[in-house]
Amino acid sequence: TQARQFVSPLIESELLDSGENMLAHADAVAQLLNSVGAAHDLQIATYLGYAVPMLKRAPEILAKKFGKSLTVLAVDAAEIVKVQRQARLRILHQPTAEAEEIALQTENVRKMLLAFSRDLRVVLMRLGSRLQTLRFYASIKQIAPRDLAQESLTVFAPLANRLGLWQLKWELEDLSFRFLEPQTYQSIARSLDQKRTQREQHVAQLSEHIKSSLLQLGFKAQVSGRAKHI
Repeated sequence: TQARQFVSPLIESELLDSGENMLAHADAVAQLLNSVGAAHDLQIATYLGYAVPMLKRAPEILAKKFGKSLTVLAVDAAEIVKVQRQARLRILHQPTAEAEEIALQTENVRKMLLAFSRDLRVVLMRLGSRLQTLRFYASIKQIAPRDLAQESLTVFAPLANRLGLWQLKWELEDLSFRFLEPQTYQSIARSLDQKRTQREQHVAQLSEHIKSSLLQLGFKAQVSGRAKHI
C-alpha cells in the first residue's frame, strides 16, 4: 500500500522496546486488523502511527499526503503509545515500586484508553498492537515484562470484551496468563492436550444429542461446540 511504502524507509531499521522490528510489527498489526474486519483506512492509519515520531511536523506532512481523518487517527495512536511507554519506564526505574503504585498506573492507562474511545478505531489499533507484542514474545519464547502482561490482562482484554472482539479478548487473556503464571499455564495446557480427543468426542456427541432433540421438537438447527480457552 501507499502508506507502507511511505513509512518503510522511516521504520524498517527501527526496533520496538520488545526487540521486534517496527515494520514487521506494523505489518502484523495491519494483518490482524484485517482478520477482524477492520476498515482499510484503519490499516493505513496503523502504518502512519509508527511514522509520527520519526517526522518533524508529522500532522502537517501526513495530512497533506493522506488526509486529515487518517492523520488524526495516527497522531492519537502515537500519543497513546508515547504515554504508555513513559509510564512503563517509570515503573521499570523503580524496582521497589509498591503494588498500589503499579495498580494506579494501570488505572491511568485504562482511563486514557477510555478517553480515546470517542473514536474506537484508535482503541482497536492499540488492541491489535498489544496482542502482536504478546505474540512476538511468545514466538521468541521469552517472558513478556510482568507489568505489560498485567496491563494486557486487566486493561486491554476487558476493552476487547467491551467491543465484542472475542478472538482478541481470549488471546490477550491466554497470553497474559502464560507470562504471568507460566507453570500453571503449562500444566493446564498439557492437561488439556492430553484430554483433547476425549473432549472433542464429548462435544461432538453432545452437539448431535441437542440437534436430535431440537429436531424432535420440530426445529431444524445447526449445532456447534468448541473448547474454552485456557
